[in-house]
Amino acid sequence: MAKSKQSSDFTYPSLFPRSSNAFQRGMQSRAGFSWESANVGFTQFPDGLKLVACKERQTDYGRTVQARWEHSGTKVRADVRYEVFDDTGVVEIDGRLTNRGRKKLRNVRGPLVLAVDFRIPVASRPHVSWVNSGGSVESCFPPTAYTVKEVELGWESGKTLFGGRYGGRSTESELPFAFVIDPETRDGFFCYIEWPCRWITMINRAGSNMLLLPHVAYTDFELGPGESFDMPKASLGFFNGDIHDGSNLLRRHITRHVVQPVPDAPLLPVTYNHYYGLPSDWTVETLKKEAKAYAEIGAEYFVVDAEWFAGGFRDGVGNWERLDKRRFPNGFDEIVEYVEALGMKFGSWLEIEFAMEGSHWVKKHPDWFHQATNRPNLVYGRARHNDRLLRLEDPDVRRQVCDFMVGWVERYRLEWLRWDFNNAPAPFWEANESEKDSGKLQLGYGHGVMALADELRERCPQLHIEACAGGGYRMDLGTLRRANSAWINDNSLSTEAIRWFKKGVNHVLPGCYANSAFLWMSHPARRQQTLASFKREGYPSFVMRSQMAGTLLLSEQSQYFSAKVKDALRAEIERYKSIRHLLMKDFYPLFTPTTLADYDGWQFHDPETDEGFLLVFRVESPASKTKAELRGLKPGKSYRLTDMDSGRTRKLEGGKTLSITINDIQGTAWYRYERSK
Repeated sequence: MAKSKQSSDFTYPSLFPRSSNAFQRGMQSRAGFSWESANVGFTQFPDGLKLVACKERQTDYGRTVQARWEHSGTKVRADVRYEVFDDTGVVEIDGRLTNRGRKKLRNVRGPLVLAVDFRIPVASRPHVSWVNSGGSVESCFPPTAYTVKEVELGWESGKTLFGGRYGGRSTESELPFAFVIDPETRDGFFCYIEWPCRWITMINRAGSNMLLLPHVAYTDFELGPGESFDMPKASLGFFNGDIHDGSNLLRRHITRHVVQPVPDAPLLPVTYNHYYGLPSDWTVETLKKEAKAYAEIGAEYFVVDAEWFAGGFRDGVGNWERLDKRRFPNGFDEIVEYVEALGMKFGSWLEIEFAMEGSHWVKKHPDWFHQATNRPNLVYGRARHNDRLLRLEDPDVRRQVCDFMVGWVERYRLEWLRWDFNNAPAPFWEANESEKDSGKLQLGYGHGVMALADELRERCPQLHIEACAGGGYRMDLGTLRRANSAWINDNSLSTEAIRWFKKGVNHVLPGCYANSAFLWMSHPARRQQTLASFKREGYPSFVMRSQMAGTLLLSEQSQYFSAKVKDALRAEIERYKSIRHLLMKDFYPLFTPTTLADYDGWQFHDPETDEGFLLVFRVESPASKTKAELRGLKPGKSYRLTDMDSGRTRKLEGGKTLSITINDIQGTAWYRYERSK
């Protein structure tokens, strides 16, 4: 039931549960957001705000506060929603800003969706931590992609994270999650912004003052009388402990309140996708052979990736109503029906936001698209753009595109969609807006693509959406809130790098968003094992297990599967299925390797059921023995530790170091544990 609050009762800091956290106690911001234009700076804007209405409503997870603020100087009205989550203490904020005055507001920036001032102890030495983006496909060790970074804030210093700065995809450089922690007091907080385009998060310290400012970036436009624009969601949460405590509070919040599972489907399904495994001349008959083999070893979805359409990837992007007849002479239904008969669910691929200039859609619907032919295509190294970007800021275009997507899903009974986005949108925004409207198209496009995904999910609730933007270029929660999994990187061949990627993703996101391809023998030039050795010994255990910190996607050519290999893969996949629910629980890296001569591994722990598993990789370490400090187990309590390979069990005591022996170079140790009865 909604109830009104007196204007004097409400402040943004009052929404958070009481805590001894020094950062939380030091919050000064009354409203939690700000504004900047030629008329007023973002530091002065809050002083002119007046709360004119405030209603509170209880929810299943906490409460919602709907507040209306008015600013005396600019005549800006802000209708702001605050979502309070009791179990995690996180507060989400979003809203709508309207010019209620009679004059244009010039040089509008942002929106500055989260703006918080803190007073911090003079002696505090806060550290800022974040995760690099996943776009880089380098295979060195350690790789750049998904590396967890940390810096210290001195007396007068700051750290700024950037998203979409050059091309407009949200995670070109960093992921939009930031942690701030005082290592001495173990007080900390995290924040993030849910925006698929350009953003900046500023964390500045000036003595005992600290400013937090996540916002939509690279905007500078005019807002006329009566015009409005929306603020995307941003969130803030406080924790006590080390960085892993903060990381896991963030993961819990996302798991409980952001992830939207597909009804009656596994949260982390086992999937086949051919794109990185098969040669380019594949046909429907090739796919049938793969489908039969993968159904036999336990795959749950079978996904036909790019190049099902006329013209192939990427020249044929936009030929969504033109099937490749060479690959599918009898139509798409043939492979759909074959996959379904094997007991798997069918999926496919779209890069719906782009179309090439000669494609069917551009010719049929030229008014649906923006051009940028006068701008260089820096992603593909061409002098001009020969593709087009959908005008998703236009509700009418969005409606027609969604109608097509729903019809396509229903026509072929799709239950998986790989939604790709392989080029930079920023040149299209910049080429189609005036100097005085800089950033307006970005705002419209960002909200438009999220609205399209929302409508598709509502109309096709059975559809598992896999977010993909060239591999890791759009890993923001504005995108992932509307997806069930995410393709994290296009490097599908470097096992050590992939293991690193998955650890980095799990630092800020639950395991369902860490998807990569299992490959080993399919590409002769990249093989690390001879065919004779493979026939004799099968897969080394570390290859597939390096994938087991996320959704398990398989791309290996089945021609290499002997009966013995199939049996081994089937058993390994069954073991994965027995622990995959734990990938949504707390995550702890067990080692911090800096070279391939160091051990690697991770632990997932469910604090509610007091169970978990750990995977340890010897890699190329000369030592056959190591020790692991397990987190989350209750000190002094007894646990049963089960070897996932041999089935042998032994006793494990919470709070004690676990000794592990791995006899072989590149060997693994995989254990599951639970409280002893």
